[in-house]
Amino acid sequence: MNNNQPKKHVVFGATGNTGKQMLPLLLEAGHSVRVFLRTPSKLLIQHVNLEIVQGDITNPKTVRDAIKGMDAVISLVGGPLRDKSYKGGLLLPFIKTVHEAMRANGINKLLLQTGAASKIKGEKFNFLRDIIVKKIDGPLRGDHGVHIDNDAAISYLESNANDIDWIITRPPLLVDEFSMGKVIGLDELPWPPKITFIDMAAYNVHLLGDEKAIKTAKYVGYPQTTFHLPSYAGYIFSALALVLVIIFYYLFSH
Repeated sequence: MNNNQPKKHVVFGATGNTGKQMLPLLLEAGHSVRVFLRTPSKLLIQHVNLEIVQGDITNPKTVRDAIKGMDAVISLVGGPLRDKSYKGGLLLPFIKTVHEAMRANGINKLLLQTGAASKIKGEKFNFLRDIIVKKIDGPLRGDHGVHIDNDAAISYLESNANDIDWIITRPPLLVDEFSMGKVIGLDELPWPPKITFIDMAAYNVHLLGDEKAIKTAKYVGYPQTTFHLPSYAGYIFSALALVLVIIFYYLFSH
């Protein structure tokens, strides 16, 4: 069942790549949108149903004030990518504040965009996600802190937020390219692990009206290209990972 009647949404992280694509879609659908920005000048769009609120997500009072009077909260917030000095710690306090403010104001719906490196409760070990991405690629590229943030936020909602209708999305690599079509929610990592910002934005807007999406944390991918790696792929990746570890050890220990 999809119920995408015009609502009032507050968006955190609206000037990010997904947010910039999502705002016009929400407004075109007839929704009223309040955007929470640290630097309002970064937002180049104007609309009669668009309200701009200046604030910082590390300030609980401004976050709580921005949520009042809304029907749903959309979080596209993320820590800095490609920053090896960032060790996480930004997202969880923010999500806790959002949850408390939602309860205090009788708001039920929260959409949280995280990433495909995140693991949900009860999910099986996945070598590509848990070793290649989180243990090797993340630290090397400087994305490890964001992975920590996303895992912490998901764990909090799963364990402490049964009183609200949360929806979590876990997209793979997001790229700034033309639309490649409609994406769908998946139970396993998609391959190839890539979708466009505009397609992710459209999927987020769709989920806001999809009652079946409540309390889910799906991966996201294209149905026409999605397939899952064969069972022996883990052994191949294990061998490649071991080679990489040996190479990096040799390079940085001499």
